[in-house]
Amino acid sequence: MPRSMSKKNKRRVASLAFFAFSFCIFACVSFAIEPKLQSLSEIPDKDSLQVAADKFLAVFEIDGDDFIAKVVRDEQAATLGLYGWQRIETLFPLEYRNELVQFNVLDGKRWAGFFSGDGANDVDRKGYRLSIAKFLLLKESNRHNPSRSITPRRETLDWTLVHEMGHYLCLRSDSIEQFSQVFDGDSKPQPRRREEPDDYAKDGSPKLKGDFVTSYAERTGGDEEVVECFTTYMLVANLPTNDSLVAEKIRFFDDVEGMPELREHIQKYKAEE
Repeated sequence: MPRSMSKKNKRRVASLAFFAFSFCIFACVSFAIEPKLQSLSEIPDKDSLQVAADKFLAVFEIDGDDFIAKVVRDEQAATLGLYGWQRIETLFPLEYRNELVQFNVLDGKRWAGFFSGDGANDVDRKGYRLSIAKFLLLKESNRHNPSRSITPRRETLDWTLVHEMGHYLCLRSDSIEQFSQVFDGDSKPQPRRREEPDDYAKDGSPKLKGDFVTSYAERTGGDEEVVECFTTYMLVANLPTNDSLVAEKIRFFDDVEGMPELREHIQKYKAEE
């Protein structure tokens, strides 16, 4: 059922307090500065990180912007991870990732990445764990340039990085619950979902009109649909202005505190038209 404005505002004030400091940061600091690329040799090995699952080819403990400890099971994967983290630093200012304590490079091709939203990690600190697949990091030919133009298409490194960070930020901001109340409630029920939709762009570009933003969002629903809409909101050059359901879902994030500012920052790296 729809909530009253007063309840809605109270929830947002309570759940989005972590963004309050960010506005001062955005007002005073330019985030266009290229982050430092660490070298593997300057990051200490930490035997206790060996408890991490074998599927993690490289495990890094994070403190703010820096990797402070590591376990390397595949040196190429670990080196790729340094570039992946540098891209995350470029796209997401610190206050949008300050509870991440572990970053992994993931083996195999079953998962492009995942976020451990239950708070499980291997560094024995309170915080969250983010993992990105080696094959995606290897696939990104321009990975050496952290300030490269963003790529707003599924099955790319940028889409996966922003999608997985979206899980983290949507959790912190209570956006999944708010989204479901708006679009799964009696006021805006979801259309029927198809198990094998075939009318999405072959290059992975999201839909900006219709009912669902991507095939994955339509097939999977739930948290994944919310995060696919978040990723589209952050990466597409022009937000849709039409009155379709999917356009409303994308523009939902305009009303989540801190998200318009983050979009403005990420759009600094959009491709020139």
